[in-house]
Amino acid sequence: MTRLLEVEDLAVSFRTDRGEVEALSGVTLHLDAGEVIGVVGESGCGKSLTALSVMGLVPDPPGRITAGRIRFRGQDLLALGDAAMARLRGREIAMIFQEPMSALNPVFTVGEQVAEVLRVHEGLGRAAARERAALLLARVGVPDPGRRLAQYPHELSGGLRQRVMIAAALACRPKLLIADEPTTALDVTIQAQILALLADLQREFGMATMLITHDLGVVAQVVTRVVVMYAGKVVEEGPVEAVFERPSHPYTAALMRSIPALAEGRTRLPAIPGSVPAPGLWPPGCRFAPRCERAVAA
Repeated sequence: MTRLLEVEDLAVSFRTDRGEVEALSGVTLHLDAGEVIGVVGESGCGKSLTALSVMGLVPDPPGRITAGRIRFRGQDLLALGDAAMARLRGREIAMIFQEPMSALNPVFTVGEQVAEVLRVHEGLGRAAARERAALLLARVGVPDPGRRLAQYPHELSGGLRQRVMIAAALACRPKLLIADEPTTALDVTIQAQILALLADLQREFGMATMLITHDLGVVAQVVTRVVVMYAGKVVEEGPVEAVFERPSHPYTAALMRSIPALAEGRTRLPAIPGSVPAPGLWPPGCRFAPRCERAVAA
């Protein structure tokens, strides 16, 4: 299978009042053409920052990539200038952001925002881009797309806003789609619909997908391989069945124990004590040790 994306030993730091603080350290992962992988972990583990690094969207200042390589179809993305990266972003690599209400511009209609992608990357005129935008909205399940084109984000439900984000991301049929928590703000029924839509579009377009989530149930449904992150590092990676059934890292095992079991009735939900340490406050050695039930004093 053709290797599409390679992230090798990626490190990202941010300048803070305490000095420069490392937020990612030595992150390594890959994605083959047409593959669907999941990147999981608690909030603050570095999932979204890894995605922003691939997209060339790490805010600088205060952030900067300090080490590593990111290769897409053999091309070193870190060596590209801003203009070259802008041409790639949206056309070859696209991203669905976590909260569509924040990601969509409130002062432009949804039709203008979907059409803009086509006008910038495919050079379409205003009328042709609007026509394609209507077709895209229809494809992602937006009812009455001709009318919706003229509406603003605040006039749509959360589920419809997410469908608009998907339409904009897939307008140019990218080779790689990064979906950052695409179902977090949605109710369970709409979550299932969005996941089914993404799976259907992935098969139709043959694109690779990186699904970022903290929901292991979502991962079990749609991905073939999973990457587990904790405190800015990858702690485990492998086929989803193997990782879920035989987790090798204590953090992965603790995550699996935290999944609610419907058959157990009213019992206390197992939880991992404490929280992910903030960047700059990582303990020496294994970063999960302060929360790990297997850790012993040296």
